[in-house]
Amino acid sequence: MNRPPQEQCALLSLFDLGFGPDVQQSLDSLCDSSLVPARIAQEYGARYLTLGASGEAEAVLAGRLAFTSPERPAVGDWVAVEPGAPARIVHLLPRRTQLVRQSAGRRTHAQVLAANVDTVFVVTAAGQDFSPRRVERYLVAVQAGGAQAVVVLSKADLCPDLDARVAELEAVAPNVPVLAVSALEGRGLEGLRTRLRAGLTVAVVGSSGVGKSTLINRLLGEERLPTGGVRAADDTGRHTTTRRELVPVSLEDGSRATLVDTPGLRELQLWSEESALGSVFSDIEALAARCRFGDCTHAHEPGCAVQEAVASGALDEGRLASLHKLAREQRHQAARQDGLARQEQHRREKQFGRWGREMNRLLPKRRR
Repeated sequence: MNRPPQEQCALLSLFDLGFGPDVQQSLDSLCDSSLVPARIAQEYGARYLTLGASGEAEAVLAGRLAFTSPERPAVGDWVAVEPGAPARIVHLLPRRTQLVRQSAGRRTHAQVLAANVDTVFVVTAAGQDFSPRRVERYLVAVQAGGAQAVVVLSKADLCPDLDARVAELEAVAPNVPVLAVSALEGRGLEGLRTRLRAGLTVAVVGSSGVGKSTLINRLLGEERLPTGGVRAADDTGRHTTTRRELVPVSLEDGSRATLVDTPGLRELQLWSEESALGSVFSDIEALAARCRFGDCTHAHEPGCAVQEAVASGALDEGRLASLHKLAREQRHQAARQDGLARQEQHRREKQFGRWGREMNRLLPKRRR
């Protein structure tokens, strides 16, 4: 396993890892003093690397959790473990926040990208792959999961018109900080460091090659994570991160925070309710309050304040189209999830029925 440096892990406290009263309360509710808290740092199929008060440890799922629970621990999760070699993960503790997407492929399944994160750095590069629409999608996922977002415009040294790029991002990220950074020159990194505080967890997400691992290395102060070069043809980096990883980072005051590095995503299908769109598209929501009809779809109705804003140039037509697209996608996803829930309920009913028939077969027949 690709492990954090042992000397760094040995000095970690539970507080450094984000342990708080909520985790303690969940642990206490198990009423088992033999269990200790640990946090998932890496996942390797059926095996995990955990960090705790005694340092790092390899761990596996206990049988009950492995075979009966629909949930699996994700990077950032707090778990209750039985110490050993390897340790046994007995309970998955409740999550405060989570960053979730519909998993790639046709199966309806939620994939947790990171758990218990306080802030998410949504990274987009200032080169030819620049996409405000993609940033909107990430912001919806972050908002739905309960974390705070910060938009990071990386590779600022490659952008001849940086102010225009920042303005485009600010237009699609109302009430969200937008920071332009250059890992090569060190520009803007202090703005990221100020958001790393003792016991907090920051996840770094974005498409392949936008410079996530390079940014994390600069924040760590060492070349800890592998990075790829930049292709001259399109100013984009090469895909280097292959799995999620929670990494401790030392702060100037001697305390520590944690960073979660994630692989670049080719697609981010949403796994959230339509209500999560409200804060990301708050500018359109404010305009919608002035529409003539309360159920206005902002498509063809008369007296639509949103369409009037588009016609006057006050609102970008692409932003409205993005809202419609994401709303359709979330309605479709909700229908898929409802269908999945019905299938699961049917499966459980059949399973209980089989158990009942088996019990009747095994029990002695009553005398008549």
